Amino acid sequence: MNAFDGATTILGIVIGAYVAEITSEFLVIWSGLGATLAMGLSGFVGAYMTEEAEREKKLKTLEKSMLTELKNSVVGRASRFASLWAGIVDGVSPALAAVICLTPLFLSSIDVFSIDLAIQLSVAMALSIMFLLGVFLGRISKRNMFFHGAKMFFVGLIIMIVFLILKVL
Repeated sequence: MNAFDGATTILGIVIGAYVAEITSEFLVIWSGLGATLAMGLSGFVGAYMTEEAEREKKLKTLEKSMLTELKNSVVGRASRFASLWAGIVDGVSPALAAVICLTPLFLSSIDVFSIDLAIQLSVAMALSIMFLLGVFLGRISKRNMFFHGAKMFFVGLIIMIVFLILKVL
């Protein structure tokens, strides 16, 4: 779900830049990278600390019932590894989605295409990621994949509509 945060955040930054009529790819890229770094670190630290606390509690409960210390056992090492892995996944997923959404702006900065096209492609990529994440959730929950994808896509549309209304005002 953190990938959804990455796509949503970059969508907001790109649409905000469009509404503000920012014509420099570098301003959008650096804003996006700042948010990407913050999301990545927040995702990693938040997930790691949460997982570590939950797993430590479970390990202590297991130790109490077994009347033995498990810190250096296979179970203890697996618990620490799982906490680290959860942190890495939760940190990398928003950053990866964000960088994918920023790719058109990187390409625009080296004159592959115009900033207007880069913004359109970035928005399309963010909305596509959001839709695909919804499809994935629909699949794992054994529910209507298209409906779940459409719900996630709709969130992106709401962001766009709000910014565009603000631009008119």
